[in-house]
Amino acid sequence: MTRHVVIDVETAQSYDHVVELAAVEVVSNTISSRSLVRRIKPRSAMSRFCYAVHGISLTDLQNEPYFKDVIPELVEFVGDATIVAHNYVYEYNTLKREFERAAHPVYPRERFSCTMALAKRSGLPGKLRHACTQVGISVAHLRDEHDALNDALLAAHLFLKLNRN
Repeated sequence: MTRHVVIDVETAQSYDHVVELAAVEVVSNTISSRSLVRRIKPRSAMSRFCYAVHGISLTDLQNEPYFKDVIPELVEFVGDATIVAHNYVYEYNTLKREFERAAHPVYPRERFSCTMALAKRSGLPGKLRHACTQVGISVAHLRDEHDALNDALLAAHLFLKLNRN
């Protein structure tokens, strides 16, 4: 039984300061009902660009935990699974910075698999929503702003679709 965990993050700064994290479990080529979704209070200002992408404000995060407080739950949820992300470099580098700030061991890069690389090898566009649309995964129900759970679910569906081929 193979297990993957598809992760997506939304950030306050490009490649830094997670404001929302989602992890979706994929077991034996099926998206399970298990997921982890957390909003996180960043230790930085919110860039205009990042706010425009996800629409999450610092006010929305005022009462949320810092990333260091979410690490135990994330580590337990991921376990020894392969970590999948769309444009894994973004998730990897962002998580690496957060883990380092918390003085916690970082996931090795080798644990990650990239749906963007899979998509490009299949002749699909690099953007998650565009790749999904081209393989028949609906994005019509999504709002323009991104959120970690919906992006993790899209990446999970794309991962399953591309791994069947």
